[in-house]
Amino acid sequence: MATIQDALAAAVRHHQSGNLAAAARLYRRILEITPEQSDALHLLGLVARRAGQGGAALRLMIRALRIDPAIAEARLNLGNLLRDQGHAAGAEAAYRNAVALRPDFAAAYENVGGLLRGLSRPADARDAYRRAIRLSPAGSEGHAGLGNVLQEGDDLQDAVASYARAIAIDPTNMAVCNNLGIALRSLDKTGAGAEAATAWHRRAVALNPYFAAGYSSLGLALQELGRLEDAAHAHARAVAVDPGFAGGYANHGNARLNQNRLIEAVTGFRRAVAIDPAGPDARRNLGMALLVGGRFEEGWREYEWRLRCKDAPAQAAMPKPRWTGEPPDGRRILLHGEQGLGDSLQFCRYVPLVAARGGRVILGVPAPLKRVLAGLPCVERVVSGQLGTDDFDLHLPMLSLGEVFGTQMDTIPHRVPYLSAEPDLVARWGERLKGLARDGGGLKVGIVWAGSPTHGNDRNRSIGLAPFARLAAIPGVSLVSIQKGPTEGQAANPPGGFPLLNLSPDIKDFADTAAIMANLDLVVCVDTSVAHLAGALGVPVWVLVPFAPDWRWMLDREDSPWYPTMRLFRQERPQHWDDAIDRLERALCERAASLPLRQNGASDMPILAPVSWGELLDKITILDIKTERIADADKLANVRREREALLAVAVKADTARPEVAELIDGLRAVNTTLWEVEDEIRDCERAKDFGPRFVELARQVYHTNDRRAALKRDLNRLLGSELVEEKSYQAY
Repeated sequence: MATIQDALAAAVRHHQSGNLAAAARLYRRILEITPEQSDALHLLGLVARRAGQGGAALRLMIRALRIDPAIAEARLNLGNLLRDQGHAAGAEAAYRNAVALRPDFAAAYENVGGLLRGLSRPADARDAYRRAIRLSPAGSEGHAGLGNVLQEGDDLQDAVASYARAIAIDPTNMAVCNNLGIALRSLDKTGAGAEAATAWHRRAVALNPYFAAGYSSLGLALQELGRLEDAAHAHARAVAVDPGFAGGYANHGNARLNQNRLIEAVTGFRRAVAIDPAGPDARRNLGMALLVGGRFEEGWREYEWRLRCKDAPAQAAMPKPRWTGEPPDGRRILLHGEQGLGDSLQFCRYVPLVAARGGRVILGVPAPLKRVLAGLPCVERVVSGQLGTDDFDLHLPMLSLGEVFGTQMDTIPHRVPYLSAEPDLVARWGERLKGLARDGGGLKVGIVWAGSPTHGNDRNRSIGLAPFARLAAIPGVSLVSIQKGPTEGQAANPPGGFPLLNLSPDIKDFADTAAIMANLDLVVCVDTSVAHLAGALGVPVWVLVPFAPDWRWMLDREDSPWYPTMRLFRQERPQHWDDAIDRLERALCERAASLPLRQNGASDMPILAPVSWGELLDKITILDIKTERIADADKLANVRREREALLAVAVKADTARPEVAELIDGLRAVNTTLWEVEDEIRDCERAKDFGPRFVELARQVYHTNDRRAALKRDLNRLLGSELVEEKSYQAY
């Protein structure tokens, strides 16, 4: 060995060239000769860190600083080691000591910024990065780090500028190229942002073909552009280069879910969960994939992970115990909304079930829902805004009610209406709608063409007002705007000037919307809260559903198990509404044509025969059974048309009362039995088998019909029917 300094210089050359083993040997020989050589201790500590020997590295760094406390670089690297081991306070102190020793030490400020960003102290992190940039404007790390903080704070324009400056300094930084793409995609949701982002993500993976996060970001950008198959391939490449990348599997699952390829989606989510069982996003998305496929038991359970996601509502964490379905014994249960308005409208149906278990129900919902939910049976109080902790005993997010009650497809509380409009409001809005229908009669159809623009899927579900011009041209159809939100102004000047009664400006909240719906024949809307309101009121409603639907609309069906009066018109291809609107237009033409015109001849008048409530509800339960059991499309269309017409009358009865609901359930069960008995009797007839089983079935018919008559009689009594059906048979 020449001199210690010559040996140290040789070791540093090996270190810088990546020959760490040779560097370590020289550092150790130096320390054998000069144990107090602080530079060798410091640099050997860096080698140990690179080798994953954090404890040894930390000991070497501390020894170096005891010998020479003024080595600013060693203070910086001590901070890095402490940060590696989760000692944030110690790391920050080490970085601060480094800049105290060297006030122009830009790298120390950069590391302070990174640490503070990780500690969710964005303002302090910004200050640190800006100080680093002032000290070293030509350093790319300061600009890149500032871009990260700005992006996380949604200051996207400035984030893009910071990333661009970092790339101008170092065009080979794959991470910054990737982050610039992410910022561009978030900044511009029109599609142009995703197009620009795609180029940057491709550049990132070109710089490093093994950059898994870059492939995953590319997949997300392609997904926004509607290039779902390309997106899935990009996510598959991400997990191919990094099989332990949970986010890559989850993103691949999302791409497949958007293609309605449920088996592959579920597989992707399960792989993500296997790698990271505590990752809430993959588990929430697994829950949604299972729910859309009708696998409710596991779906509800996994969907509960939504409450741990970053975008979970603040009220998901409450100071009172969560209700888990145990007997409440008269305790006050706060059921609170957590996502959109439609979710509250959908899940408030469970309120009578909670009350039936002994709970005193308080509903916590946004202000626009307060009036319309005030009349919900079994609700003690409806509140919006803050509620004192002394005002309730237990709580539950409303979307957790499905899991608490173990809801399955055949146990969905699907009876409607469970909400009702205020009679005075119905009368007031009825005056506005008088004389609306054209051609001497016709259909009054309420329309909604857009949801909230802040909704994550709004680009796929909202369609604009223009497509409704085709519906306005149908003879016998009058359109009414009940749209609310940023796009409601379009109703004042419809595209092409088609006729449209604009009620939107005067609608204050959902109570007004409900009262308008009570005066309409049909609601046609996109997938938004209005669809849920119409369904809850038992109003006929046709919903335009995007290709990859929200979980509650499921797949491959035109009806909804949640809302008996709802009909779904689905996109056949992503981003293309023409087919769905064509089908809806044809259906509306048929519906309008089937209405009798109001002329002078008696034969042209509609048949309006008064019946008892029991008879009407009995007929509706039979139609319910037919919708489940008839496969022929033409017959099913007739059944649904008849059912919708009868439900429009049935909404006037208080069928949500628990004792009434129980009788309706009994009628449905009785009529199901009669359906099955009739099938068996016909089997016997075909086989010419008139033996004991045939006799037993024949006897079952009149026994079951007697039970049916008793149920109808009880319904007439409870609902105060003026007409009462009577039977007179000899006793048996």
